[in-house]
Amino acid sequence: MKILLKPCGNYQTNCYVISKNGREIIIDAGQNSFNYVCEISHAPLTILNTHGHFDHIFDCARLKNFFNISAHIHNNDAFMLKNDVWGAGYETTDEAICVGGAKFEDVKFNIEDFEIEFMHFPGHTPGCCMVRVDDVIFSGDFLFRGSIGRYDFPFSNAEDMHQSLLKCKNLQGDFILYPGHGDKTTLKAELANLDFWINMIGREMRF
Repeated sequence: MKILLKPCGNYQTNCYVISKNGREIIIDAGQNSFNYVCEISHAPLTILNTHGHFDHIFDCARLKNFFNISAHIHNNDAFMLKNDVWGAGYETTDEAICVGGAKFEDVKFNIEDFEIEFMHFPGHTPGCCMVRVDDVIFSGDFLFRGSIGRYDFPFSNAEDMHQSLLKCKNLQGDFILYPGHGDKTTLKAELANLDFWINMIGREMRF
């Protein structure tokens, strides 16, 4: 499996194109990612969205229509694809495949040769997910190298982020993490930092 990425747009959001056996999956087709994806992607199967912030979904609908492919997003963030709630000027779609059900429920499925798992970690957004593709994880804006996603935006929730970090502590195995911004890291490295963030948010919630 080959992973290509380019930081795109005003917020340098990582757009990923994963290729395997001649087919591709796009992850987080954000602002200004359209031309990049079209240049390097020839047979995409779908677009996977880690969450619904505009810098991650800006070109999702446009690429979906251009390639005539599906797009996946957690059910709780689908409203950000259906409507430009940010007033950012992106094309919307109400045809995305919505995954997920109960809070913190994880969903596994296959698309051709790719094994995919949407792991629900709300807090940054209601439908924020880390998306596992085979043996790597795309952590979106939930986990970064040495940091976590913000939980003070509209639609964010500190208590959900706190619970998500507690859930994350129980993840087994080690994976390379490809975040929504910045450099890659590993699950093992970020697990070592979780207690710091859990305690910090816990203190904030008590005041």
